[in-house]
Amino acid sequence: MDRKALFFPCGLVLASGYLSTAQPVDYSFAFDKPLHTVGIVLLLTGLAVVTIEAWLSRAVQPLPPTRYIAIPLRDGQSRQPGEEIWTEAGQPGRRRAWSVRAVGALLAVLLFAICGRIAVFHGVVKDVECSGPSALAFLPLVLALYHSIRHPSQRQYPAWSADARPPARLDRVSSFIFDGSTRYIVPAILLSISSFLVVIKSSTVPSTYICPLANSTATTIPSVQFFGFLLDCLIVLLVYRLLDDGIASADDWTIHLQDGTSNHLLVGLTLVASSLVLLVAGIVVYPAMPEHREWMLSFPSEYLLSLLRLSLMIPFMTLCFLKSARLYGVISAVLIIAFSSAYIGVLRALGTGVSYSFPPKSTVGLVLCLSLLTIALVLHLVTDTNIETRIRSTVPVRLGRNQSAAFIVLLIAFSIGVVVYRRQGPVLEHPITTLIDVATVQHEQWASQAHRSNSLAEAVVHYRQRYNRDPPPNFDKWYHFAVSRSSIVIDDYDNIEEDLAPFSSFSPDDLRLRTATVLATNEAVGGIRVRNGKTEVFNTVPETHQWMMDGAASMIQQFAEYLPDMDLALNLQDESRVAVPYERLQDALDNPQPYPTPEPSRPLKDFSADRASKWPDPAHIRTDPNFFENASVKSSFQTYGSIACPPNSRARRERHWNTKTFCHTCTQDHSMGAFVANWTLSADPCHQPDIANLHGMHLSPASLMGTHDVVPIFSQSRAPGYVDIRYPSPWNYMDKTKYEFDEKFPDSHFQDKENTLFWRGSTTEGVTTHGTWKGMLRQRLVHLLSNETSRQPILLPKGDHSGQLEYVLKRTTDIKKYLETKTDVRFVDEINHCAGQDCIDQTREFGFGLPIDFKKHWRHRYLFDLDGPAFSGNFLPFLHSNSVILKTRFFTEWYEGRLTAWKHFVPVDLRLHDLFSTLAYFGGWGVEDRGKRMMEGRNREAERVAREGRVWAMKVLRKEDMEVYFFRLLLEWGRLTDDARTEVGFRVEKGGRGEGMRGASVEREVLEL
Repeated sequence: MDRKALFFPCGLVLASGYLSTAQPVDYSFAFDKPLHTVGIVLLLTGLAVVTIEAWLSRAVQPLPPTRYIAIPLRDGQSRQPGEEIWTEAGQPGRRRAWSVRAVGALLAVLLFAICGRIAVFHGVVKDVECSGPSALAFLPLVLALYHSIRHPSQRQYPAWSADARPPARLDRVSSFIFDGSTRYIVPAILLSISSFLVVIKSSTVPSTYICPLANSTATTIPSVQFFGFLLDCLIVLLVYRLLDDGIASADDWTIHLQDGTSNHLLVGLTLVASSLVLLVAGIVVYPAMPEHREWMLSFPSEYLLSLLRLSLMIPFMTLCFLKSARLYGVISAVLIIAFSSAYIGVLRALGTGVSYSFPPKSTVGLVLCLSLLTIALVLHLVTDTNIETRIRSTVPVRLGRNQSAAFIVLLIAFSIGVVVYRRQGPVLEHPITTLIDVATVQHEQWASQAHRSNSLAEAVVHYRQRYNRDPPPNFDKWYHFAVSRSSIVIDDYDNIEEDLAPFSSFSPDDLRLRTATVLATNEAVGGIRVRNGKTEVFNTVPETHQWMMDGAASMIQQFAEYLPDMDLALNLQDESRVAVPYERLQDALDNPQPYPTPEPSRPLKDFSADRASKWPDPAHIRTDPNFFENASVKSSFQTYGSIACPPNSRARRERHWNTKTFCHTCTQDHSMGAFVANWTLSADPCHQPDIANLHGMHLSPASLMGTHDVVPIFSQSRAPGYVDIRYPSPWNYMDKTKYEFDEKFPDSHFQDKENTLFWRGSTTEGVTTHGTWKGMLRQRLVHLLSNETSRQPILLPKGDHSGQLEYVLKRTTDIKKYLETKTDVRFVDEINHCAGQDCIDQTREFGFGLPIDFKKHWRHRYLFDLDGPAFSGNFLPFLHSNSVILKTRFFTEWYEGRLTAWKHFVPVDLRLHDLFSTLAYFGGWGVEDRGKRMMEGRNREAERVAREGRVWAMKVLRKEDMEVYFFRLLLEWGRLTDDARTEVGFRVEKGGRGEGMRGASVEREVLEL
C-alpha cells in the first residue's frame, strides 16, 4: 500500500475546504477585477498542469492499465468475442478508440464552454445583488447520473461469480445503492440537497443593497445563473470524458489516448487557451474603452495579495484533483471536493458568531442538513470500503471499515459539539430596553465630567488634569465668554484635542506654510484672515458658497478681539478632504512637539506680537497642480476611506464584494443583536469592510478633491478615516434650515402626532454612475420601505406566549401590514447627480414628488435623518421638535459626544437591518392573522426620547454653544501656530482676576496630589 498517495486526497480536502471558507472568496479583493482574476488563475492553473504532466511523462514510464478478463466458466481456456473487459472497480471496461478529430472536437466544445462560463460569471458578479442561490451543489448528482448512464450495470459481479437466480427486490435495491454504477446516486442526492439547503439557510439576512425591480435585472440574473449551471454541467461532463473513470496504478502518472497524448496535458492546454482568449478579448476592448484603461492596467497591492492566494490554491487543488481522479476515479474526486465544501459550509453556518441571537439562523434546519450530509458520507464510505463490489488490488490506499467508522464517529462528535456550543436561544429581554438604561448612565457620566468647573481656577486645573498642559492664552476670556452664554460644557473639549493632535508634530512655521499652500491651490478652499481682532474673507470664493464663508466669519467675529492673528483654510465642498495613511498618521501622532507643561515656577507668555508678518501670502506660494487629487465619481474607500486604518484591520485586509449578503461580522463590534450599542464605533470603517458599498461618499462621491498630506483644513463635518478639523457649521448657525412652526403646521404634543416614520430628501448623496446608486444610503432606505418582495429580520415575541423574543424573517408587505407605525418616505425634486441609464433606472424605481414645506415634518412622531454628501442640516432642527429622531451615522460634527444615542435620539445602523425592529419596539406590532404575535408599543419611552433630545439640544447645541466651541478651537489653533508654542499659555495668578485666591488654593491642592 503506497501511503504517499494519501497526499493527493488530503490536499484536495484541505484546498477545497480552504476555498469554502469566507476569507479567500467572500472577502477577497480579487473580485474587484473578476475577469483579470479568472484569466490569470486559468493561465497559471493550465501552465501548472502542463508543466507537471510534461515533467512526469519523462520521469516515469507509464504502465499499461491492469485489466481483468471475465471468461465464461464453460470455456476457461479461450476468450470469445463477447467477453467483457473488467476494470479494477468491478465494472465493465470500455475500449476507447478516439480519433484526433474527435478529441479536437471535444476540446473545442470544452474551450467554448469555459469561455461562456467566464462571461456568465462576470455578468453575475457585476449584478450579484440580484443573484439567487447557487445550484452548484447539484453538480455531483448530475455527474453521478451521467456515470450510471454511461456505465450501465448489467450485472454486478464478474461472470465467474454470477448467480443464475434472478435477484429479489431487496437485492435490487441494495445493488442500486451499494454495488452497481448507480452506487453514487443516493449519496449524491443527499449531498446535493443538504448542500443546497445550507446555502439557503446560511444567508438568512439579506443585504439592503438594491436589486432593481424596475428593470429586467432581477429576473435576468437568475436566468443567467441557471445557464451558467448548465455550462458547469457541460464542463464537468467533458472533463469526465477526458479523464475517464478508470483507476490507474500508483505509479501510472498518465492516462493515454489512442495517439499517446496525455488527457491531463490536453486539459491544461485548454485552460491556457481559455485564458489567452480572454487576453485577446481584453486587447480588443482596450482601445474602445478609454475611460476604463487606468482601471484595467492598475493592480493595487491588496488585489495582488488576494490574487496570489487564489493563484496558489486553485492550481494546487486542480493538480490534487487530477491525481486523485487518476487513482480513485473522477466521481470519487468530485465527491471529495463536494463533501469537504459542504461540511465547511454547514459548520460555518453553525459556528457563525451570534450576538444576542442575531443574525437569526435555523439551528434545527442546519442540524438536519448536517445529518443528511453525514448519512450521505456514510453511504459513500460503506460503498467505497465494500470489497465485494470492487476489486482494488491496484488501488494504492482505501479506508477500511474501521478507519471509516472512526472517521465518521469523530466527525459526528465534532459536529454535535459545534451545535451544542453555538445553539441559538431566545431573547429574554428586548435589547433596546437595556440600551436605553445604559444610555442614561452614560449621559449622566458625560455631563458630570463635562461641567465640573464652577470657576475659572477650577477650569484651569481641570484643563491641566485632562490635557497635561497649561491652557492657551486668553483662556480666561474664553471662560467668561462661555459663562456669559450659559454654556454648560466647560471641561470636555476632547473633540478639539482629537482634531488637532495630528498637527502638533509640525512646527508653527510648517503649519503656517501648509495653510498658505492649501489656500494657494484655490481648489474649493476659502480663506478667513484674522488681523487685530477683525475677520476678513479672502481667496476666490464661488457665489454659491459665499454664505458659508460669511457665516463662519460672522461666528468668529463674536470673539475675534481675543484671537491672535491667523489664517484659516475652510473647506467649501461637502466631502471631507484630508485622508492620511495610517503609517504617516501614526508618525504625526507619536512625535508631537512639546506643549508648555504646568510648572508654577516658570512664567508664561501671551501670544506673540508679530504673528501677522509670519503668515505667508498665498499669492506668493508656488503650488503643485496635483496637490489635491480629483477623486470624484469613483470608488474612494480603499484610496481614502480606509487608509487611516491599521494594516491588519479588516478594512485593509478584506473586501466585501458580495453585496447580496449581509455582513453580520461587520456589525458585531458595535452592536447588541441587531441594534447599535456603540454609536462612536459604529462609524469606524476599520472593522466594517462592507461600508465600501453602503454610502455615496465611498461609492462615487460628487466632488471629492482629496489629499494624503497632513494639511490643516477646517470642515463642517468629516467622514470616518479623515482628519479634517471640524468646526460648527454655518448652515445651522445662519438658520439655513430652521426649527419653526405656526398655526397651519404646529408642533403638537408627541401623542397627538401621526404615528408615522417620515422622510423626504433628494438623491444628492453621490454621483450615480454604473449602478452605484444601488448601494447609496438614501436610495436603500426608500427601496427598503417600498420593496414588496424581500424578507427582512424583525425582533418579535415568540408565538408560544412565553414572553420571549426571537428574530424572524418577514416580507416587507407583512411588516408594513402589522407594524403599527406606518412609513412615509420618498424622494422629492427632480433626480440629480446621475448620468445616463442610472437616471432612467432610478426614476422608474422610485418616482419623485414635489418639494414640501419643511414644517410638515412636525406632523409625524418619527423623523428619519440621513446624511447626504456631508452632514445633515436637518438634524439639529429635528432635535428641537417634539418628534423622535431616528438617525444613521456616517459623518461626525463638532458636537460629537454631547448627544447620547438611545437617550436623545434613536440610532439606526447604516445597513438598515435594525429599522423594522426599532419601529416595532416603539410603535408596536399588531395581532397577526392567526393571533400568534403581538407587541405593545412603548409610546412612553418614545416620548421620553423625544423630550430628552429636545431639552438637551436647547442646552448644548445652541448658536451660543457653536461660538463657544469655535472660540476654544481657534485659541488652541492659535497656540499651535505660534513660534513660542512651548512658552505661551495661561495661568491663574494668586490674588488676580477676581478669583485668584480660590484658584490658587485649588491649584495647590491638585499639584500636591
